Amino acid sequence: MFSRKSGNQQLHRCGRTDKGVSSFGQTISIDLRSNLTEGLGVYVPEGHTLKNKAKENLEEIRYTRILNGVLPEGIRVIGWSPVAESLSARFDCAGRTYHYYFPKSNLNIDKMRTACQFLIGEHDFRNLCKMDVGNGVIQFYRSIHSIDIKALDEEKRSDDSYSMYKLTLNGKAFLWHQIRCIVAVLFLVGNGKEEPSIIQELLDVEKNPRKPQFGMASELPLNLFTCSYEGVEWIYDDEAVQHLITHYQSMWTANSVKASMLREMLGQLEELTDTKVTNQSKSLVLGVEAKKYLPLLKRLKCSSLEERIDYYTKRKRIEIIDESENNESENNVAAT
Repeated sequence: MFSRKSGNQQLHRCGRTDKGVSSFGQTISIDLRSNLTEGLGVYVPEGHTLKNKAKENLEEIRYTRILNGVLPEGIRVIGWSPVAESLSARFDCAGRTYHYYFPKSNLNIDKMRTACQFLIGEHDFRNLCKMDVGNGVIQFYRSIHSIDIKALDEEKRSDDSYSMYKLTLNGKAFLWHQIRCIVAVLFLVGNGKEEPSIIQELLDVEKNPRKPQFGMASELPLNLFTCSYEGVEWIYDDEAVQHLITHYQSMWTANSVKASMLREMLGQLEELTDTKVTNQSKSLVLGVEAKKYLPLLKRLKCSSLEERIDYYTKRKRIEIIDESENNESENNVAAT
């Protein structure tokens, strides 16, 4: 989504994803020049006057074509929408949906689904994120609206360790590394190293005020898939969509050929051994795996939130930010 900003052309993006995380539905708001003189999102910047009124029935600028002509190939705009001047892609987003893709491997999907249900609702996620106290973030309450795990190919056998699954997680806002930390713990549950109740334990910050040390899940399978806004009606550019479909088909073909080739080679190798190896998801957890597993609640703990606040306050490096009082707004047209 994009929106108009006068003068300084400030830009807001909906999601500030980690490096390496992809996004299919990223949305931005930015002010752009318009051919129109009236209508939703159209306004005359302060200090400017219209020299000539636009002709009747004049078409709006083809924003998608112009922007895609100057953007890198990996970034494409497929649609836009005129919106109110006050709308911000970041602060007015009603919901963000993330997808995390992973192979079945030897994971117990039912146990992972059970663990997921403890995440729904508003919780203090300080033990399931990276606490960014140095940048003024001191409260870690977030609300998860829904979370589920489904097979991408229902026709495949449930015991096929190569079948792909997708975690879908929806909420209004998320913390730094929150989803990757959640997935890492879910993998521990799926591998039988932790019980689903470990989620409840980590969310109980009075009982467990210090985050145990554990590796995050890889950023590669994470995708900001959709960003939703109330009252926004998207105008899609058929040419841009068709071009993107063709580009994605080419990428899908290349990666599917590689995946099929690897799958066949793995099949041949598995026939040479008496034991079938099912650790496809192992590479999706960062860090070195210990030879002997130590339960999360028995591991070394990170500094508490209070200790971190005290540390940065003493060094005068902290500037407390209360996001609930942030009145920053955007003036607008929007694009997805």
